[in-house]
Amino acid sequence: MVSTEPAKKLRWLEAPELENLGYTPSTEGTINHTQQGLLTPLLLGKEDSVWRMSIEAPEALLDDIGSSNYELADLRSLMPELSMEELAVAGHAVALSNWHRSHVFCGKCGSQTLSIEVGGKRQCTADPAHREYPRTDPVAIMLVESVDGKHALLGRPRSLKRRGPVLTCLSGFIEQGESIEEAVAREVREEAGVEVKNVHILGSQPWPIGRGGSCELMIGCIAQAKNDTVHMDDTEMEEVRWVSRADVAKALDRSSSKDNPLTGGSGEQHEDLDFFIPPPWAIAHHLIKIWAGQPSAWFSAKL
Repeated sequence: MVSTEPAKKLRWLEAPELENLGYTPSTEGTINHTQQGLLTPLLLGKEDSVWRMSIEAPEALLDDIGSSNYELADLRSLMPELSMEELAVAGHAVALSNWHRSHVFCGKCGSQTLSIEVGGKRQCTADPAHREYPRTDPVAIMLVESVDGKHALLGRPRSLKRRGPVLTCLSGFIEQGESIEEAVAREVREEAGVEVKNVHILGSQPWPIGRGGSCELMIGCIAQAKNDTVHMDDTEMEEVRWVSRADVAKALDRSSSKDNPLTGGSGEQHEDLDFFIPPPWAIAHHLIKIWAGQPSAWFSAKL
């Protein structure tokens, strides 16, 4: 839940406020609601000696929420408003809730499952040996440097077409039995027709609002191209192109501007630049920023 005062900032509800909305913690670690009965909380962690939990608001409470100083909001729409700390906690809550809602039946026998250990697992009601654990899907995301070290390979998947003139790093799920390096090479080859080598792993970022409601772990990489000729897969990608270091630097300066469609902007283009890049809350932004900040090629001639 999000307080509408002030400016859509995330505010955690204390016990008295929860009780005013009909929620009462029980001695069994559940939460009782006056209309919906027992609700199962999901443990998010402890900070400053305070345990934080999330619960899904029952539909019966939506009218009450709408008439109070609270409103429901999509996490993606709140990204420009929230701090990184708030995003981390809210993202955890959303990811855990999505996982629980998609695993109400046992994947082994089809029986109903129940949340246990304050949301840390789900237990099959038919077989105690069948348990489900919250999962994270690994995704390789990569900036590809050109052969001459002066350009970056950026693209726009068809899923981002509606968001306007956006270019970002190529990415894709890591398949079973595949290393991160192999996934980088395969995805770049499939999406852009470019062969790569010398994959450097720089860092990672949890992404709780991934495709299909899954929680993803974005593994950020920089790779060196073996060739510069692009053969784009137009069934998956809307655009793929090489972008100069100078244009990447310009896009970085405008990544948080009010025009950026990824921050809710109009997507209005500037005369000297026809694309936007992801804002600072995305690992793609930081891969692009790290590469653009190099005075020369990321990869030396020795590699």
